[in-house]
Amino acid sequence: MFYNIALYISLAVFGIGLIYKICGWFRYSIGINSQTITASARFTTALKGLISVIFSQKILILIRVFVTDVLFQMRILKEDKLRWVMHMLIFTGFMFLLFTHALDRIIKTSLFDKYYLALNPYLLFFGFMVISGVAIALYRRFVLKVPRLKTNGMDYYIIIILAIIIVTGIAMESTKLTSYNYYQNIWYVHILACFFGLAYLPFSKMFHIFTTPLSLLANAVMDNNSDPANIMTRQVMELDACTHCGTCSYRCSVAVAFDSIGNENILPSERMVFLKDYITRKDTGERGLAAIRQGIYLCTNCDRCTVVCPAGINLRDLWYNVREEMIQHGHSAPLMLTPFSFYRGLKRKELEPTQYDMPLEKAQKALTDHFELLNKTEEVVSLTSENKEFRKTADLSARAGTYAYCFTCENCSTVCPVVENYENPQNHLDLLPHQIIRSLVFGIKDLALGSRMLWYCLTCYQCQEHCPQGVKVTDIFYELKNIAVKEANRSSDGTVSEKRAVK
Repeated sequence: MFYNIALYISLAVFGIGLIYKICGWFRYSIGINSQTITASARFTTALKGLISVIFSQKILILIRVFVTDVLFQMRILKEDKLRWVMHMLIFTGFMFLLFTHALDRIIKTSLFDKYYLALNPYLLFFGFMVISGVAIALYRRFVLKVPRLKTNGMDYYIIIILAIIIVTGIAMESTKLTSYNYYQNIWYVHILACFFGLAYLPFSKMFHIFTTPLSLLANAVMDNNSDPANIMTRQVMELDACTHCGTCSYRCSVAVAFDSIGNENILPSERMVFLKDYITRKDTGERGLAAIRQGIYLCTNCDRCTVVCPAGINLRDLWYNVREEMIQHGHSAPLMLTPFSFYRGLKRKELEPTQYDMPLEKAQKALTDHFELLNKTEEVVSLTSENKEFRKTADLSARAGTYAYCFTCENCSTVCPVVENYENPQNHLDLLPHQIIRSLVFGIKDLALGSRMLWYCLTCYQCQEHCPQGVKVTDIFYELKNIAVKEANRSSDGTVSEKRAVK
């Protein structure tokens, strides 16, 4: 009676959790077009896509990926051999125990004669396999301390549940011929742990034993030309496929910023945890939203996370869609200051013009509005002692100090691809590169820091490479941007005098 009641309760909770998760894949969405596709339309589209793949040559791709990446986990092997051994020990051992021990009435008693009257060495062997895998997991986390591998509460819960199931299982097998009382007591603990793990599975990271194979298979047959509804569903499902393994954070090209800033959401693996709350519209608070926004906008779209993800998650497109949704909802950031502007430019045709320009204009306005001289084109600029003071206090490095070598040959402006992009570049850029350098020579702060050319710079280094005087033009622009940001921060804090340095 106890066994049946516990089993049915755990199966009911598991079933409810499974249905809730699957419904969420079609109910929730990520991206700027998410509101135009209904859940029912996405479900229908997913069924059509599944049928079309099964009855096409793509089924061969699914079989190959299932064997190589799901069963033998070759993605993990390429990345880390020790981690692959850990996964294979846990996966193989647990699958064997599930199909022989948990289903003993169907499989075990028919395969092993007089099972209840003898020890089963196979169960002990595969139980020790799982324990060995868990031991490696603990070793990697607490001894090797893999860089940027963050351990959260759910990781502890899973390790504890697995440990209780395996240890009690081995103890139960070892005592069944010696003491029935001990065996019975251990059996209760073991069954409760198993059923609790089953009920908890849809709500834990262990749900990835279902979603990770789905993610690997879906990404193997989908690309950017797939139906937008299926891409949207896949991206929501990918959040459940994430195992929080930290591989993306270990390979992330901007994760080093975490060491300096301390914002965990800079790390892709930690960002994934937040996104689950974000798409379900849970209140993360302004502080939490700002933290994740910083992590998303620092992303360079280098695609290193996508390439190494063992779950096959297309992380680059995921970050892109989340960014555009945040921009649409007014949670924008100064995109002109982030490397991902290049990738966003490549996707420009997919966006509305106002959607693309809004964050750029907002950021530029915040950074340059207080440099008023650029708007007074008819005013005569007089050089004062304050010009010399700006040059002294600009804190330029030795490389940026090469601006003094400039003799205005205009070579930097001639080779600049940004200048070349416009028929009348000065109307769009305020100043050309050589004019910014001359403004710095004269110490005219408003011109040196307020020009749009400074922010439109692609950092292609063409100007710097072609300068006959060795002026480090791109490096100078980089440092001027930092100074302009500091000036904007001071202005927003009310610490900048209303009287401009140059009139």
